[in-house]
Amino acid sequence: MNDIKTSDKSKQKKFMLAQRIAAVSVCAAIGIAFLVCYIKYGKQLYSIFGNVDSLKAFLARFKGYDQLIFVGIRAFQTVVKIIPAEPLEIGSGALYGTWGGLLFCMLGTEIGSLVIILLTKIFGRKLVDLFIPIEKLDSLKFLQNQKRVYVSLFFIYLIPGTPKDVLTYIAGLTKLNIPKFLLITGIARIPSIITSTLCGEQIIQHNYSLAILIFVITALISIIGSLIYKKIIAKKDKETDDKFQGED
Repeated sequence: MNDIKTSDKSKQKKFMLAQRIAAVSVCAAIGIAFLVCYIKYGKQLYSIFGNVDSLKAFLARFKGYDQLIFVGIRAFQTVVKIIPAEPLEIGSGALYGTWGGLLFCMLGTEIGSLVIILLTKIFGRKLVDLFIPIEKLDSLKFLQNQKRVYVSLFFIYLIPGTPKDVLTYIAGLTKLNIPKFLLITGIARIPSIITSTLCGEQIIQHNYSLAILIFVITALISIIGSLIYKKIIAKKDKETDDKFQGED
């Protein structure tokens, strides 16, 4: 009987070891692929999607499918930070108008966010460690507070200048409800995106003064938002620490 139990434990250990090796191998392959893409295509992608005229010329190749291609590009940008987000949003506003740009950016963002969460669910922390410093992972303790986490996430995603996609990677490691997370954070992203698409539409209409004003205001809000974000995280982490110490 003991021999059978020992054999089962041995098989279980071997299976877990094989699972870990597979996860590390896949994560390493993803990391290498990302690095190669960044080195080989990073500058080229930045030059194409960081400029309205270049983006328009690129999408013109896909007549009838340009909107679908744009959504795919936006989703890719959400997952892998090779392409700049802000110029892409401004470009979408210039090409599809304020509301059309918002729609396509939101679709791409939600698809990309879902991909991030699914990847982190499959490969766990080893994958996240490739993109996010460990200290950032460990600093966001408020995500463990199930009662208030969705309210906290809404306000953090609402503030321009916060590392939203970083939080999406980290959220994939938690027990958050995925549809609820995507809905709440998606709604919270709208004001930040719409300022960029509005700016893009004003540029294409040659309302440069208004476009510059929108850009400057958004930049200032982003700076203020970054400072507020740091204070919120520090406060939430302190509250979580106090709660856990109280439970002990």
